[in-house]
Amino acid sequence: MVRVQPNTPDSGGAPTRAAARAAQQRRRSLILLGVIIVLAVAVAVVLGIFFLRGAPGEPEQDTSSTSTSDCLPASLRITADPAVAGAVEATVAELTRSGADCPGVTIDVEDSSATAAALATGSAPEFDVWVPDSAMWPARATGQAELTGVDAAELVVSDPVASTPVVFAATEATAAALEAAGAGFSSLAAPSVATVLPDPSTVAASSAALLALQTAVAGDARMFTAIALGLDAGVVPTAADALAAASTATTPTIAVTTEQAVLEYGKDAGTPLVPIYPADVKPAVSVALVTLADASDDTLAAVKELSAGLAGARDRLAEYGLRDAAGNAADSTAEDAGAASDPVDSANQAEALRTWQMLTAPSRMLSLNDVSGSMLQPATADMRRIDLFEQAAVRAINSLSADSSLATWVFSSRRIGGQDWQEIVPFGPLGDPAHKQRTIDTANGLDSLVGGGTGLYDSVLAAVQYMRETYVPGQVNLVLLNTDGYNEDDEGLDLPGLLAQLETLRDPAKPVAVIAIGYGPDTDQAALEQIAAATDGAAYQALQPTDIGTVLVDAVTQRGCRPNCG
Repeated sequence: MVRVQPNTPDSGGAPTRAAARAAQQRRRSLILLGVIIVLAVAVAVVLGIFFLRGAPGEPEQDTSSTSTSDCLPASLRITADPAVAGAVEATVAELTRSGADCPGVTIDVEDSSATAAALATGSAPEFDVWVPDSAMWPARATGQAELTGVDAAELVVSDPVASTPVVFAATEATAAALEAAGAGFSSLAAPSVATVLPDPSTVAASSAALLALQTAVAGDARMFTAIALGLDAGVVPTAADALAAASTATTPTIAVTTEQAVLEYGKDAGTPLVPIYPADVKPAVSVALVTLADASDDTLAAVKELSAGLAGARDRLAEYGLRDAAGNAADSTAEDAGAASDPVDSANQAEALRTWQMLTAPSRMLSLNDVSGSMLQPATADMRRIDLFEQAAVRAINSLSADSSLATWVFSSRRIGGQDWQEIVPFGPLGDPAHKQRTIDTANGLDSLVGGGTGLYDSVLAAVQYMRETYVPGQVNLVLLNTDGYNEDDEGLDLPGLLAQLETLRDPAKPVAVIAIGYGPDTDQAALEQIAAATDGAAYQALQPTDIGTVLVDAVTQRGCRPNCG
């Protein structure tokens, strides 16, 4: 008989043989299950890396520009310059892949100069983020608003997200010759090559080039003025006009523009142009995102993703002719000739533009001329002071552009009753042959008006008051004071009284400067310098008779760099 022992512990508590076997099997099963789980996790990790990186031999995908989600965190109204609108649109499309479920994004394309001009007048911004083609434009808008006392929107400018070097565009033959000669901004005055400049007031590359020119001539205001006035003759409205002029010119010609503009032009142009990277100063225009100071947190979060998307996609920027913020192109190296470009300081660029506009704006000049008795004193063996001044005045008139206007006053003590000043020729355009001839004839006949003492201070105040009351925006409104002596009108203003009155009349939004010229050693030059300083003007002195012509013409042509012409 076979007995079956129950599967229960004995009186000693030891497990049966069957129970031990069962426990051992369970431990083996658990170990096997653990091994299977570890293997499964490892396979999943490997497969994930495989699909993220691609199959062997395939390039890794650049995911740095993509969002962590398929939508921006808030809707955006974007205003973009035409030069950067394509890159912005492509980036927005990448960041909003899920389509209909994403917050709305609208993109309006508008020239940066137009947006800046609207902001400067205090117009309400019609954007959440503005992408101008240069960080100069928000600085320009803010500066203009401050100058005119307008309450404009407060703007916040991001770090740059892209850039493009400022270059000279030329045909291959011209480019080869200029590069061999080491052409740069300091050589723009060379008569052998014509320079076409897009209008700096609307094209950021041109104002960046003006700032580079100031740097290239080491801040020499006279040299800068001479070159800038020469460039003014070759100004065209747009970058496209400049590139077209360079490509069709029959003589060596360069266009001041950006690398991006040259690349874009080359896609469709019949005559290709190549960029010349300046040998002295290498400016680059930086692209940044501009937001409003009172923007919501959600808007700022969306703008942050847009900024990262633009800055992190060098290949996409290259598709639209742009480089990254550091100046690196998608296919360039550090040794690339164009990669050493320096970002332009936006505030200084805006100031260079203001200087240019002052230099090239039409003059509205009141010529205030001393005809006191001392002007009849001999200056040379055969000429009096007034004779030399008459000759110089005619030269100065001929140096002004046809779109300038000029009036002629004279002064000496009590010319009309108790009044020291007298209008001889009223304002009129020098483009009018009759007015110009009348002005020249008056200058040649000033000797017939000489007599009396020097009624200086009252005459200066009257001239400045008149110019303030009849101020013409968009022109350089100034008084050109010519005298050879001291104030001799004891019944009128003294110097402190005049300076106090001039300070009351000061208006930075409507400046009227006095450019004073003292002729000979008897001039109260200290008083002239104080008068000039009180109006943000400049004072000159001609100590020798031969200096009169040089100083007068110099004062007229240097009007835009006052009071720091050197």
